[in-house]
Amino acid sequence: MKKIFSTSLLILLMSSLIIYGWGDKGHKTIAAFAMKLLPSEMKFTDQFKSAITDHSVDPDNRKRDDKSEGPKHFIDIDYYKEFTDGIVIMSRDSLNKLYDEKVVTKEGILPWATEETFFRLIKAFKEKNKDDVLLYASDLAHYVGDGHQPLHATVNYNGQLTSQKGIHSRYEIDMVDKYLNVIQNSYEENKPYYVQYIKDYIFDYIVEANDYVEMLLSADNYASRKTDGKFDKEYYRLLWFKTKYVTINEINSAALCLSSLIYTAWVDAGKPVLEY
Repeated sequence: MKKIFSTSLLILLMSSLIIYGWGDKGHKTIAAFAMKLLPSEMKFTDQFKSAITDHSVDPDNRKRDDKSEGPKHFIDIDYYKEFTDGIVIMSRDSLNKLYDEKVVTKEGILPWATEETFFRLIKAFKEKNKDDVLLYASDLAHYVGDGHQPLHATVNYNGQLTSQKGIHSRYEIDMVDKYLNVIQNSYEENKPYYVQYIKDYIFDYIVEANDYVEMLLSADNYASRKTDGKFDKEYYRLLWFKTKYVTINEINSAALCLSSLIYTAWVDAGKPVLEY
């Protein structure tokens, strides 16, 4: 009996260490917004759009069994001295030479995973492989969403360096779930555009996400101080009050970036028509 209890407790503790960008509801909201933005000329059916939305959380589920998946969801971009000096090294090979490949992988490979998935999506479009288009469009939805979550773009991803442990899930899951209706009603009608320089584009929105890290940590401190460290209803009201604009902005920005990347992959593939 003790052995069973110990095993169950270990599984519970291990599962609590898995960090999910935006949570299932947040990721699906981003994907759903993006599907609305796709131009009609792409001829995606409503059923296919819904499938992409539903599968946009698959990469999080894969992390449980695939150890190589986790680093694809973040980049501790401010870990690198060059970044703190105002220089963004976009070449993974260059970073590997400077810091060692194991270090670079440990600090997250989100931008390169996003870029690789984008090019796989082009190939899937060219081959008119509907199943692969679904797979890579869904994965791209997840990675682009993660790239717009500020705490997926910093070494202080869970407030562990500033005595704010747990801010990651409090923000992206607990708060987002509590204010999901407001977020879903914040949909912005934007027009997807062709992206010429993919890697630059990906790094641009990740760097922008990093710009919001201090604001999120400050909001957490404010809400926690006002509620005497109790993560209650009032705490989340105050956290939302301080982060509402950035949260809504980043979710809509993620949707626009995602729809633009999917559109670009489709154009680069020759604008194929998929058979359903």
